[in-house]
Amino acid sequence: MTIQHLKNCLLIFYLGLGVGLGCTTPETSNPVTPEESSEIVLENYQLAGNETWEPEKTYVVRGTLVVPQGITLNIPPGTTVEFGSDAQITVRGVLKLGTPLDQEQVTQLVHLTSDNIGPAPGDWSGILFDHTHGLESFVRGAVVEHATVALDIKTTSPTVAECVLRLNKTAVALDGSDARIQRNDILDNHIGISTIGRQTRPRIEKNNIAKNETGIFCENVQSIIENNNLNANIFSLRLNVKFDLRVAHNWWGNSDATEIANVIIDAADQALITKQVGTVYYEPFADTRIVDVGFPYPTLLTGL
Repeated sequence: MTIQHLKNCLLIFYLGLGVGLGCTTPETSNPVTPEESSEIVLENYQLAGNETWEPEKTYVVRGTLVVPQGITLNIPPGTTVEFGSDAQITVRGVLKLGTPLDQEQVTQLVHLTSDNIGPAPGDWSGILFDHTHGLESFVRGAVVEHATVALDIKTTSPTVAECVLRLNKTAVALDGSDARIQRNDILDNHIGISTIGRQTRPRIEKNNIAKNETGIFCENVQSIIENNNLNANIFSLRLNVKFDLRVAHNWWGNSDATEIANVIIDAADQALITKQVGTVYYEPFADTRIVDVGFPYPTLLTGL
């Protein structure tokens, strides 16, 4: 090899080395793993196996997040979940949202809300329990707001306890469900609770259901509706089926039977109904507001 040829080869080598170093990409020089991000975006996402989310992170759901049959999604206390326009969680497996039922006390909340700067009822679709037929799901210690139907429960029976369901179009819809809805604040929704189905007996007990346009819209007359504060709604209970409904021991915001009748829509309200409906029998009723019901941890709401 001649000296000139050797010089040419060395020149080419160093030029190539310089080009290679100059083309290093940001991803290669400074990689950021998903674990280092405080925000996780899930778009049209389907779980492939059981998942437990991390409470120090914010999860942003866009499109539909699916929990398939046989899969469990655990959203622990302290987690924030934000939803894009019309986003939804569809549960065909098991959803464990918040504080387990066997834990004595709720110490942190799960916050489920819209990702809009100016949020409003109906921004996101809600959580759909889609005919799972399971009993393991629960929602405990959560604030759920700005959804179309915050908890749309079809043919399954999760427990919904110690939650705040506010500023939704409908907070809870029960269709063919024996769900327990207990110790919640259900406030400032268009409809607080909607029930349908004849062969099931959901238990709606010890809730504050207040400041809604309609507190309970009832088409399931087997529903157990007892020991609730049903006050400050435009209509506290609206019956929309031809069968009679018996409810007892609720506080309606008044101890006068005539005033109570004014916040209940049934067969006596011909000017307000469009089809044949039954009669609501609401006696005996509580004479004063019931204490020790509703969401028991108001200090946890600070900052939400």
